[in-house]
Amino acid sequence: MKAPEQVIILAAGRGSQADGLAKVLIRHPKSKKTVLDHAIEAFRGKRVTVVVGFRAIQVMEQRPEVRYVINNDWAITHNAMSLGLALNDDPTYVISGDIFIEPALIEELDQDNPNLALVDDRENRTLTAVHCILRDDNSISETYQGQIRDVAHPEVIGLFKVSDAKVLRSWKRFCIGHGNLFAGLTLPFNIAPIQAVPRKNHLFEEINTPADYYRFINKLREQ
Repeated sequence: MKAPEQVIILAAGRGSQADGLAKVLIRHPKSKKTVLDHAIEAFRGKRVTVVVGFRAIQVMEQRPEVRYVINNDWAITHNAMSLGLALNDDPTYVISGDIFIEPALIEELDQDNPNLALVDDRENRTLTAVHCILRDDNSISETYQGQIRDVAHPEVIGLFKVSDAKVLRSWKRFCIGHGNLFAGLTLPFNIAPIQAVPRKNHLFEEINTPADYYRFINKLREQ
């Protein structure tokens, strides 16, 4: 199956733990490019749609060439609503707008399963983290949030690839109907298999707090 030619970046929320910034505009400590810049480069050649809300004009000023969808209810919804507003039947990548990534990761995922969620076995997880339970074939059977139930349950870390039109339609409906949830909790994994794919060693740096950013700075210093 052909790789998706569309990507949806979820960037409507307010970074209340990140000094009140639009997190998609956080700059890489070395390259000085924003999260949005890195995403556009990583998904080069694909149609980019950014869902905005908080400080929407500030974001749109930075990259006026991409397509935008505005979530006017960003203050009272989570990113499931943002995703529901932007989803259509076209095969797509979906990524949270607070993650630095690199092209090599997307090049690899382009060749992987048509429906997948990137996962990681991170030890230090917040109570807002989304975890998943896997079947024997490594497909996702359930996602949940809060205290981890078993150390064998990896974290769903905010990057999805969905090519099946039935999955996309169901995901859109569920997101619109449950806009107070995170997108990873609304995955319709019972319609078609959604594989859990490990992050491996690719650049994938999520910035939620000043501590996350400083940890990233120190990691770059050690390289």
